[in-house]
Amino acid sequence: MRISRRLAVVLVSPLSLLLVLGGLVPAGILFVYSFYDYSLFQISPAFHLTWYREIFGNSVYRTVTWNTLAIAIPTVVAAVAGGYTIAYYLAFKARKSRTPLFALVVISMLASYLARIYAWRTLMGDSGIINSTLHAAGVTSHPIGWLLFSRVPVILAEVNLYLPIATLILFASLSGVPFDLEEAARDLGAGRLQALRRVIIPPTGGAVLGASALCFFLSAGDYVTPAFLGGVASSQTLGTTIATAITTEGNYPLGSALSFGMLLLFVVYTVVLAAALRVFRFLPRTR
Repeated sequence: MRISRRLAVVLVSPLSLLLVLGGLVPAGILFVYSFYDYSLFQISPAFHLTWYREIFGNSVYRTVTWNTLAIAIPTVVAAVAGGYTIAYYLAFKARKSRTPLFALVVISMLASYLARIYAWRTLMGDSGIINSTLHAAGVTSHPIGWLLFSRVPVILAEVNLYLPIATLILFASLSGVPFDLEEAARDLGAGRLQALRRVIIPPTGGAVLGASALCFFLSAGDYVTPAFLGGVASSQTLGTTIATAITTEGNYPLGSALSFGMLLLFVVYTVVLAAALRVFRFLPRTR
């Protein structure tokens, strides 16, 4: 037993060191920066809560937070619901088609991130495929403006980006549910939806929580998609605001404070979501 524990420590140590150096150390540096002074592109050591008072007291950042929620929450709902549907089909319904369908899900993740965003821009632009087709068919006389540079294309693109991730997470969980469990529930008189809600979803509630939390965090922190497809005030999110503060203004203290403010939002979201899943009995109640 001692040998196996030592071997486990040896195997885990490089990954733990990588996590500390690549994650915790930069996060610690950002946390220290959030208390510094900033003036005329110069950062000077200090210790005050000016930037935290700024982000929690300024109405601009409250608006940005609401914009972030308006984009992230529909993205999470669509990605997790769609991912659960696909994962459920792969786990319980697909037979011979499981392997090729699973391969398609994985292959969809291999395309370049920027290439997929540009594809959506080409698809939904004023001279894009959708507007050109509608104009050629005589449905519209001028391009539909909200197809680009609004929240709609940002949400659609992010669902396209995160749907495969949610599908893989949920499929891994659904694969552990016995195949005949749903059939047993149906034999005992449960309807299809009742069997799904009471028998299939509860064992996978942890995966639903994990996929929802991950998709929310990725959407809230994304700054490329809102910049390329949103480009308006209603698409300004915490991710784009942090990117602007750090890369454009060089205001690392403000960007750092915004980052930890977003982390707090993520924690609150996860706690509320976990409580909601417990209320609907999709997660076991804590004692």
